[in-house]
Amino acid sequence: MNNSLALWARAAFGGACSLVLATLVSCGGDGVVGSGGTGSGNIGVSVGTVNGFGSVIVDGVSYDDLHAPVVAETAPGVDAPAEVLLGERVAVTYTQAGVATLIRILTALSGPAETAPVNGRFTMLGQTVVVNSARGSGPTTQLSGGYRRASDIAAGDSIDVNGVLVQQGGAWVILATRIDKLAAAPAYLRVTGVVAGLASGSSMFTLGALTVDATGATLLPHASMLSNGQAVTVLAAPASYVLSGANAPRLQAAQVRVATLQESRLDDFLSGSISFLDTTAQTFLLDAQRVSYAGAAFLPAGATPSNGAYVQVQGKVGSDGTLVATTVAVRDSETEDDSQLSGNVSAFDGVAMSFTLRGVLVDASTATLMNCPAGGLANGLYVHVTGSLASNGVAATSIRCSSEPSGGTVERDGTASAVDTTAKTFTLTTEQGTALTVQWTETTFFGSGAAPATLSGKPVEVEGSFVGAALVATKVKVDD
Repeated sequence: MNNSLALWARAAFGGACSLVLATLVSCGGDGVVGSGGTGSGNIGVSVGTVNGFGSVIVDGVSYDDLHAPVVAETAPGVDAPAEVLLGERVAVTYTQAGVATLIRILTALSGPAETAPVNGRFTMLGQTVVVNSARGSGPTTQLSGGYRRASDIAAGDSIDVNGVLVQQGGAWVILATRIDKLAAAPAYLRVTGVVAGLASGSSMFTLGALTVDATGATLLPHASMLSNGQAVTVLAAPASYVLSGANAPRLQAAQVRVATLQESRLDDFLSGSISFLDTTAQTFLLDAQRVSYAGAAFLPAGATPSNGAYVQVQGKVGSDGTLVATTVAVRDSETEDDSQLSGNVSAFDGVAMSFTLRGVLVDASTATLMNCPAGGLANGLYVHVTGSLASNGVAATSIRCSSEPSGGTVERDGTASAVDTTAKTFTLTTEQGTALTVQWTETTFFGSGAAPATLSGKPVEVEGSFVGAALVATKVKVDD
């Protein structure tokens, strides 16, 4: 953790743990995260970008995720188990500082790309997406699903985009933190933007160039009222999307979620790129959330806000809905390492000097090795990686070898056998011939092709923690 973030983390999670956070974000059910919709419970949520793993790390702050289900909304009001990936936007819910109880993936856009990128910008669902490759202006966009560079994205590709809303050139754009090429079109289109053009008594509005008809749509949280300037996420059936004709592009919404913050005894943590900075009023917007920074402490010391700067804010929501910041941490990846990873080395390539760690490709070609064996890196070693985000993973600056932490998240590769779907166990035989008992739970994520009933005989990767002699899995994926 860099010095400024370490200082901030201690301020956030130290002895005064009466200050945590609660926020309203896109989620299953009613949509209120914080206290069952009342805004008065002792539940916190940190909304930000995943920039590392050991536990899950969100904008430099670690959360123990061993017992936290990971979910994503796949249809209106329907959650499904999901996997946390580098660069995704998430909402981490917790009742104890630094210990996650739920992690929710906050995908901004899901559907077809309408244009190929030109100068790192393309359109989909009426929104402009900006691919970020310039360090210092927010997280470097992670590309996955076969994409190596932004130019690989083609019109018609089905993609997921994670990102933040920010004003550029007088219009709202989505600064992408992660873009995934999908193997198949999504069951529901998803589009996030800022409401405009909403007339009194109407259910029609625009998000960027997209016209949305919300007549008959479920509006969440319940009792919400739509208004111009709100950040919302819309789900719609693909068949409702029309590209030509009047008011095109347009779609018929099945669900509209309003993103607002709730008053609570706990603090809010929110990250994003600054828009509409007013140095006189000492306010700015993150997405469409108004933030007052009068009296806030800036980290690192001496930092100042600027439009486009990527920041993480801690504070409380006032009665007027403004987030009153106590701390503003400026995330400057230009001068600081902006990613941390801890776990077991796999798929080590001694020629390219690269390996995979917690599902992230690590370029170790210029890294400084510390406390590692004389033979250097090898599969199975437990390492701590510090480095910078690249478009397809992390470029390591330092790699420190250590013993596996007791009770920490570890990884094992091998072949599955003796699957018992009643006991929820199987045997994992590693390449070294060691047989381990793997236990899965209701919250274990099974990747594509890794269904328990068909797991036997397949090469798999298991991520989890040891409880006694059993490896309790948080994630099981077929090793392809």
